[in-house]
Amino acid sequence: FIDEIDAVGMSRGGVMGGGQMAGGMMGGGMMNGALTRLLYEMDGISEQTRMDKLKATINRLLGKEPPKRDWHVLFMGSTNRPDVLDPALLRPGRFDQVIKVDRPDRVGRKAIIQGYLSKINHDKSIDVDVIVADTPRATPAQVMSAITKDSVRRALFASRNYVVQDDIDQAIQEQLVGMANPIEDMDPVLLRQVAYHEAGHALIQHYVMPDQRISRVSIVRRSSGTLGYMLPVDTVEMYGQPLRRIVSRIMVALAGHIAVKVFMGEFWTGATGDYNMARQEFRNLAVHGYFGPPVSELFRDVKELQFSDERVERIWISLEDQVEKLLIDHADEVEALVDRLLERRDLSNREVVEVLGKNSLQLAEEQGIQMESVLEQIGTNMEGLEYKRRQTKVSPSKDSKE
Repeated sequence: FIDEIDAVGMSRGGVMGGGQMAGGMMGGGMMNGALTRLLYEMDGISEQTRMDKLKATINRLLGKEPPKRDWHVLFMGSTNRPDVLDPALLRPGRFDQVIKVDRPDRVGRKAIIQGYLSKINHDKSIDVDVIVADTPRATPAQVMSAITKDSVRRALFASRNYVVQDDIDQAIQEQLVGMANPIEDMDPVLLRQVAYHEAGHALIQHYVMPDQRISRVSIVRRSSGTLGYMLPVDTVEMYGQPLRRIVSRIMVALAGHIAVKVFMGEFWTGATGDYNMARQEFRNLAVHGYFGPPVSELFRDVKELQFSDERVERIWISLEDQVEKLLIDHADEVEALVDRLLERRDLSNREVVEVLGKNSLQLAEEQGIQMESVLEQIGTNMEGLEYKRRQTKVSPSKDSKE
């Protein structure tokens, strides 16, 4: 087994980016030699060694049948940079089977979390399912660090010899957005602006993406540099989605900046990341045919993106108008959420729901409504043939089949 096989198996043609150019210039010859030797040894593994040949000769002189090999060699390697591996390394007969190890799904995360919890002292009332729900895109390394390191550190700082639920919840936040690095003397107006920004994200998220759950809303600066954040998590594992869901994500991204304008009277800085995300999501829509014929501008680098195509501009402005209307219609909820943020600085899902109320998905679950999928909560397109047939309960006729 060869871990980090890209260290010796890097493409001999050179790789641009990721700091690989320096390696190619300074140590390329050495690495090429190591790769050549590795390939030679792999191809020659079935050949007889000198000792094997000597034993075979002795057996023949003694009139015996040369012993057959009763062993096999299995080569395995791992890397997180499969794109830099030399093609010769992956041809049939060498590392010819590539297995992609994705981030764990819900079942996998639950097993990983339970495994790491068994290694530390913890409160028996810890809800594993809540931890699983809050880590939909977490890697095993992030889960391990959050449970066995960060949560333990928080418990020790609190003079406890066991971990509680809040320790793990906060540790997960540290893994996702960085450690808390609060500004103790932030100007009240600046702090209120951050609160309006995050409250805007939260309110639009609550109403246009009920299939997700708001894990946390915070106006505490983090070590990553962000002054605040709203963290949504999927309630089910997503492997595909309707394009309308991408449109909803764009609305959420735009909401913070627009909320500041609506409630404070003018735009402020702080929305660069949100608008870059919105541009990237527009590009995703273009790639998936949302705008019809290709929109050439969207295939440029995000940093160079210029929305000169009138179709994109029209939809962008329309989404901004929809976001602004929702914020005005729910102004009382925005103000209440801002007040709670200024008071507490950091709100959990339960505290957010106390202010905003339950969304359509939570109400449906409470009422016991049977749903095939949570995606039903973002609407069912009535133009779809499947929907029409389900409503009319008409089977396709013989003529339609023909």
